Amino acid sequence: MGIIKNILFLHSSSELYGSDRSLLNIIKQIDKSKFNCHVVLPCDGPLVHELKAIRGVKVIIFEVAVLRRKNLSFFGFFNYVKDFFGSYAFLRRYIKRNSIDIVDTNTAVVFPGAVAARHLGKKNVWHMREIIKSNFENSVISFIMNRYADAVVANSKATARAIKVKRSKIRVVYNAVEVVKPAPTIPHDAPVIGMAGRINRWKGQKLFVDAAEIVLKKYPQAVFRIAGDVYSGEEYIKEDLIKYIGEKGLSDNIILLGQVDDMPSFYDGLDIFVLPSIQPEPFGLVVIEAMMHELPVVATNHGGPTEIITDGRNGFLVDYKNAREMAEKILFLAENDSFRIDMGKAAAENAVKKYSVPAMVRKIENIFNSV
Repeated sequence: MGIIKNILFLHSSSELYGSDRSLLNIIKQIDKSKFNCHVVLPCDGPLVHELKAIRGVKVIIFEVAVLRRKNLSFFGFFNYVKDFFGSYAFLRRYIKRNSIDIVDTNTAVVFPGAVAARHLGKKNVWHMREIIKSNFENSVISFIMNRYADAVVANSKATARAIKVKRSKIRVVYNAVEVVKPAPTIPHDAPVIGMAGRINRWKGQKLFVDAAEIVLKKYPQAVFRIAGDVYSGEEYIKEDLIKYIGEKGLSDNIILLGQVDDMPSFYDGLDIFVLPSIQPEPFGLVVIEAMMHELPVVATNHGGPTEIITDGRNGFLVDYKNAREMAEKILFLAENDSFRIDMGKAAAENAVKKYSVPAMVRKIENIFNSV
């Protein structure tokens, strides 16, 4: 039996959105005869409960310092520095006491683990799951990664291109989802269209609403479902979205579901899935999930989805500024049942072939071994 490596995963969320589920899949399927998994999460939540159900995984609740935009002010930076050193001290002690070999930092804006690992002579793998638009922020994060990361795992080629890190450090590993068996299709009297993702400024909920407004002129009984919620403290974004929907008179047709724990049932209740992000998605895990459920996907034409979707064959790519083009693709799919079903099956075949969890986990294991 070979030497067992102790891995400490650091993550900034305890929920079950895309990056959370990707981490969960890695820890579920990583070879437990070769790797012991420790996970630090900021608070209790659904991800904590999922991880605790996995035998041998140790979950620790500790809010590691996260660099947010609010920390770029004078007082904000002062508070961040204080939190950083508190996190650094905690993680340094934890790494020493538990003989951690590798720190896996699962988001771009959590730095204390990487610094603690380097100072203790341990290895650090950094997962890059974001495309950072700000040139200044990108430069700062890339500088720190160049200094402290032994390997940077990008979740798409688009993400890899966006960061200013030495190419020799970067490994592209696509996110993946477990293969599912879709529920039998239940015919709807009118099309049911859905999107899923955190409610924020760039996920495109308002673009989705604008497209819905156009579709509803032809299919007034159509239903549009939005799965996902806001970060704590950003409730005003959701309130603004609700107001936007109300002002258009669409409150009866556009349903905000909030955080959805049973995502398979959500996908199985749709005819069409939409990813309307107005900034490039680093990857777009929900695209793969929707494809697994044999749904045709209409996604905006930038970022990770352009690496997943072959336009016109297993989905459609549309301009992220053009609600009418998005609506036209939705209408085309709604009006052509056989084409929609065939596209959904092609999407599922593509997802199963290219984005399986075992393949993703083996690549991550190889990276842990290579560092």
